[in-house]
Amino acid sequence: MEQSSNLNLFLYVIVGFTALLFLFRAALSYPRYKKSIYPHLYDNYLIDYYYKLNVFQDASKSAKLKKLIGYHRIVYASIADKQGKLAAQIVTIIHAKGILSIAHLNTSGSISGNDSGNWTIRRSEEGQEKKYKIENPVIYLREYISHLSQVLEDRRVQSAIALNDECDTSNIHSNFKIVKYSQLDELIKQADCSYGLNDTEIDEIFTKLGGKIDRK
Repeated sequence: MEQSSNLNLFLYVIVGFTALLFLFRAALSYPRYKKSIYPHLYDNYLIDYYYKLNVFQDASKSAKLKKLIGYHRIVYASIADKQGKLAAQIVTIIHAKGILSIAHLNTSGSISGNDSGNWTIRRSEEGQEKKYKIENPVIYLREYISHLSQVLEDRRVQSAIALNDECDTSNIHSNFKIVKYSQLDELIKQADCSYGLNDTEIDEIFTKLGGKIDRK
């Protein structure tokens, strides 16, 4: 009897330690999550995003997007420049009315630029105006859409560039739609490529773009 109690206590300790470790790691990752596009794609951080990503190794479905657009899959792409540095991040949402690719930037300040060349960020730091050049997301988004079109046999893909709400985007002149993170709900709800996809087709496109589906 005592041996059984000790075993139960040991199991409780292991489970408690594992839970605390999980929560500790989640807490460390939360500040980066909070400033990103993800709070606008997922219902909550701990269960809808972090748990799915780190336990199931699959955050391709979102409770929030399910409410907005029904069945869907999400694919993430990180694109490096010629020097191997991160140049662009793109999220692609595959849904019943088509495919939507969004390049996203987490930054602040006033951004200026167009569809060619670098973009420029101006912001005040320690009482002085600083100016930075950044990679133009339009260039990488255009290349990614071209890649999608080839993989998906010329299916139409909608696209946009999303920036967090701390950005002034009035000096960006682009043929691509520019939105703030707070406008993503409306952008996603209104997305329509003028063709329909059923659940099976959504999953097939997801796998073509590198996603893995658990068939169990």
